[in-house]
Parts: sequence; C-alpha cells; structure tokens
Amino acid sequence: MRLQLSLSTIFINETFAFQTPHSSLKPVLSVHTSALNGNIYDAWSQDILSTTQSDYTYDDLQMAVCDEEAIAIVLEEFMESEYGKQMFGRHDLPASVGITGSIELVSLEGPMCELALTGKFWHKRETVLGKAAMYINARLPEITSVTVATPEDLEDFQNVIDECTGEIIFVEDKRSPDFNGDRETMEYQGLNPDVRGPFLFGSGGPMIRPA
Repeated sequence: MRLQLSLSTIFINETFAFQTPHSSLKPVLSVHTSALNGNIYDAWSQDILSTTQSDYTYDDLQMAVCDEEAIAIVLEEFMESEYGKQMFGRHDLPASVGITGSIELVSLEGPMCELALTGKFWHKRETVLGKAAMYINARLPEITSVTVATPEDLEDFQNVIDECTGEIIFVEDKRSPDFNGDRETMEYQGLNPDVRGPFLFGSGGPMIRPA
C-alpha cells in the first residue's frame, strides 16, 4: 500500500522513503530539553520560517552534522513542540487522559534511520511516524528512509492469539482511551481525527475538549 505524503514522502508499509538528491543496533540516545536552543519545529510546521513571526530562517533548518545525536535532537524538538504537547505522554495534559506514547531512535545506518514507537497514542501510530519522518528529512536531508522494526509497530490494533489453538482470542486496542468520545464520533462521520487532534488550543496552549 502506498500513501503519498507532503515533502515528497512516500509511505511504504513501515518505511518512509524520501525522494531527495542526497545520498548495527545502537543504544537509544536521549537529549535533555534544556540543551535545546528554542524549538524550530513549530515554525517549520506552520510554514513561517524566514518571516517576522519566527526567530528562525530556512538557513537554520538544515543541521550541519547528520549523526545519532542530531536525530535525537530533532526528535526532542518534535516532542517538545506545541504540536507534540498533544501527542506525547511526557506532557501533563496528554498523560492525564491516558496518552503514554513516545518515539525514540533505535539505530542509524547510513541514510537509513530506525525509530521505535512506545506506549499508547491518541493519534494513529502511522501519523506519529509520518510527522517525525517528514521533520527528520527537513532537518537532515541525508536521511532518505525512516522505518520501524516491524509493520506491527504501526498497527493500532493487535490480535491476541491462543497459543494452543492459534485462534484469535480478542483484539487489543493499542490506542490511548477515547476519553471524551471525539475520536469515535469523527471516525463515524468519516473524518480523520488526527487532523484535529484530541485537544482544543487556546492562548494558554492545549486544553481538554469537553465531552
């Protein structure tokens, strides 16, 4: 199955391969938020780089070195962005409604980067990977492929199999709770819940949408 995304990103099963002119398992790296000099993700995602609304320009977007530390910094920017504050369980509001999801670097082999999605997300897991993959490619054009270990890592539901009979006992929902019913309502209406997200946004940041 192929799903064409923006920034010339092609989703092929569990892999995001980028059409760009550029060309062993390692420990997951972590970068403390205080080490970051601001957050360029929000300016990039809102397309306001090199405008009076942003402290950043397009010259700031591409990182000088492409290595494990650079990818860890990019993921940290993504998770600590205003957008990330509705997606990842490290933040108080998402955590308060059962969102525990996180994204981590597993390995970097040449232009290929493998990530791990852990915990429960309100968003579809392929949405989480897609957002991360596009931002990694924007900051590090040398990265032409962003993957997860197996296609199952991107599935929002998992079959629990009886070891003796091989039959499906039940289907586990890997998503975080639909705490106010919005996700189910939007799906019933034929809408993509990920476009709107789980929270309202006000002057003070994201807020729980009343049930």
